[in-house]
Amino acid sequence: MTTEAIPPAPRTISRRLIAALFTLAVLALFALSGGVLWVLGVNYDGLTGSMAAKIHPATYLVLLTFGLLIVARRNPAAFVALFVTRYSGAFVFLLATLSLGAYIVLDNRHGIAAIVDTYLLAIEVYVIACELDGGDLARIERLLHVFFACNAAFALVEYALDYRFFPYRFEGVAYETDRRSTAFLGHPLENAVMTGCYITALVGGGGASMPRLLRAPAVVLQLAALVPFGGRTALLLTCALLIGWLVLRSVEVVRGKRLSLLSAAAVAMLTPIAAVALGAVALAGFFDVIVERFADDNGSALTRVEMFDVFNHLSLRDIIVGGDYEILESARRGRGLQTGVENPIVRLVLYQGVAFTVILLVGLAALLIELWRRLRPGAGMAFLFFLVVINSYESISNKSIMLAQFVVLMIAMFRDEPDATAASRSHRGATVAWA
Repeated sequence: MTTEAIPPAPRTISRRLIAALFTLAVLALFALSGGVLWVLGVNYDGLTGSMAAKIHPATYLVLLTFGLLIVARRNPAAFVALFVTRYSGAFVFLLATLSLGAYIVLDNRHGIAAIVDTYLLAIEVYVIACELDGGDLARIERLLHVFFACNAAFALVEYALDYRFFPYRFEGVAYETDRRSTAFLGHPLENAVMTGCYITALVGGGGASMPRLLRAPAVVLQLAALVPFGGRTALLLTCALLIGWLVLRSVEVVRGKRLSLLSAAAVAMLTPIAAVALGAVALAGFFDVIVERFADDNGSALTRVEMFDVFNHLSLRDIIVGGDYEILESARRGRGLQTGVENPIVRLVLYQGVAFTVILLVGLAALLIELWRRLRPGAGMAFLFFLVVINSYESISNKSIMLAQFVVLMIAMFRDEPDATAASRSHRGATVAWA
């Protein structure tokens, strides 16, 4: 059975407003870290201050955009059916998130900010981005290219000056002893994760708006920025994936795949130049910060072993439904785990219990699988990188906007072509009705 492609709806005022608001939300999502917000007078990362300040500004903008997306339809009530049928993976994740949120509220537990900024924000961002057309997403993609170039350049400037303009803070106290760059994305680890995702997305063929000649310089710039961010897992995994990609391309060439004369000449000329440049910057001390992280990680590696000892302080019931927050914090500090529990699944089990951890992970898997299916080929490397690196620290088990950032980046970089999008929507039998 075949269906005719649904012609695109005319761009109305509401549609342009939704696209403009979402673009502004994406800019806030990436550019407004906790350090930037502190300079602007908002204590986002701390404990004191109003509850409203603990929710990221991008979340408010996305919520406004999401509300407008619903009311701008000819039949807003039909959005519920549309959400369940077209975005079934997001719907499953929404149910899981609301279940955990209700449990946190009813049992007076900690972590409600994570429900809003980490999970609900990602769901709303996913739905809005999927409802935009190719032109809107192309503009967002170009915005992200500019942002990541500026973020990487800013990180290198901070590293050269040995000064952080927007350092990571807690209750206003900056971690001045940490030499790693923070740039616009905030915490060095979050910078490393998103920069690595961007690199692997570019190498995987994402980013149709970027000219081919700019791809190699863009990747080199981002690789250079990974050093001052100091994320060991991110840097090693990025290099491993790039080496694997180069090996596969080399095998294809050996097996007879054509290589343009220009590409061959570029490789022949740039390889020795890159080797000399790499040696020069190494001698100049460029890699000192990452070497220091391998030599002394402030107990981060030990944390990944000793975090399991915290389970000894919990009963079977606590493991199933989550332990008491004060007892867990005391046990964590008593084990010397000052950097936190360096794995999101372990942290969720400790603080929210096995039952709700399983529910949440099933919902997250449903969202990511659905996201994967909506993207064109090539996103696998970025997905692999993201899933591996976020398991090396607390990441999405705590308050973070990183999951929403990843969703936006993947949809912008690997969106379907307009004809493919139309066919996909036609196949699902869904219509987009704008006021």
